[in-house]
Amino acid sequence: MTDVNERSFSTGSATDTASASRPKSLRQRIPAPIWRFRPTLQPVAVVRTIKTQIIPKIVLALRSAPIAKPPETAEPTAPTEVEMFAALALGADDGAAFAYVVDLQAKGASVESIFIDLLAPAARQLGAQWESDTTDFASVTVGVGRLQLIMHRLGDSFAQEAGDNHGGESALLTIIPGDQHSFGLSMVAEFFRRAGWNLCTGPFSSHQELTSLVHNHWFDIVGFSVSSDRRLDELKKDIHDIRRDSRNRHVGIILGGPMITAQPGLVASMGADMMSADAITAPHQAHGLIEQMKGRK
Repeated sequence: MTDVNERSFSTGSATDTASASRPKSLRQRIPAPIWRFRPTLQPVAVVRTIKTQIIPKIVLALRSAPIAKPPETAEPTAPTEVEMFAALALGADDGAAFAYVVDLQAKGASVESIFIDLLAPAARQLGAQWESDTTDFASVTVGVGRLQLIMHRLGDSFAQEAGDNHGGESALLTIIPGDQHSFGLSMVAEFFRRAGWNLCTGPFSSHQELTSLVHNHWFDIVGFSVSSDRRLDELKKDIHDIRRDSRNRHVGIILGGPMITAQPGLVASMGADMMSADAITAPHQAHGLIEQMKGRK
């Protein structure tokens, strides 16, 4: 017997006649959807299909796809010595940071290494904590003040570590009047003092106080520690007026500090003679500048 679906798609001249003699119930049958005629897959067949067709395609796709590295998560690291020391400077115990330094000295650390490798980085650490709002300004001020106190307490023993020194030269070391960042200046002053220089150090309350001082006293060198670009116009005026009013008509001007290290071109644009990159070499550089200035007379 021919299937109903096949008959409905057949053609021929006897179609109309056959249709008239066909029972009405057959004309009203709706062909079953095609999916009903597909054989049902047995569980074994499903597993076989997954193993032989689907899984091989997935494996091939994974092999051809670029491998994405999982995001790296930073593992918590132990605090460095500088971070621990900075925390001591911020702590409730006023003497904890100095006690730590005394212990380092007992273990053989030189004052110079304490200055350069501990105090200076700790001051920068405190500054970074303030800029990132992890430590408030009042706490940072207390911490930096403790670091400066430690530096002054070590000053005498630091001078005893000096080797050859020049002696007799005089320097005025300061920050721009109105600036607040004087820790770096204090450290540079300790190195000049150890090298035998006669020192006058700022900060000074006004531009007039600074220029009056260089007018009334002889200085071979005037050095500025520059921490930011906020007062560069004032610095340029300071240098101009120092050269105009200085008792020493051939005074040498040195610039140092973070801003000058970052932008050495400021030395020329501000009207200075030389930059100093660090506290250790600054006294020697200053002595060399004095000799250069003598040759300009």
